[in-house]
Amino acid sequence: MLFVAGLSTGAFAAGAENSIEIRQTEPAKVMVAVSEAPKGALIVKITDGDDRLVLRDKITKEEAFAKRYDLSALAKGTYSVEVLDESGVLRSATLENYIIEKPSVYSRVSKIEENKYRLLVSNLKAKDVTVSIYDGDKLIHSEKVENPQGLHKVYSIEKPGANISFRVTTAGGFNKYLSAL
Repeated sequence: MLFVAGLSTGAFAAGAENSIEIRQTEPAKVMVAVSEAPKGALIVKITDGDDRLVLRDKITKEEAFAKRYDLSALAKGTYSVEVLDESGVLRSATLENYIIEKPSVYSRVSKIEENKYRLLVSNLKAKDVTVSIYDGDKLIHSEKVENPQGLHKVYSIEKPGANISFRVTTAGGFNKYLSAL
């Protein structure tokens, strides 16, 4: 009798496994989808490469569902995702969590005369570029650039101090201080 009960539990687990999908949808996001109504609560466990529990989510649904998990706050690395019920692990997957690198922006400043500085900024995808000029820690000029893909501009600064620096920032997260030294 116990043997038959074990077979029926095994059959349910095998059937449930086929209705569960774990998929990485973006570099730092994972989706758990269940295509059939679960028979009881499901547990989603996410562990890091050292087998430490990062997230545990108990899901009690009576219909098919999909749930997304955002791992962008976690360190870059390998993570395991498991979907369990009272009989054990139904489905598991391993994924690499990585953060998309911010687009690199080439930028350079050079001193061309005593009070003139040439700024070069290059990136085809850059948008909303802001150029700020500092004399020491004092902001002396700031502007948004309309066409940053190929910015080549000469700035004239009256009575420049010894520590002129440029700050180039973009809406995409690029932030760099430049000096003509």
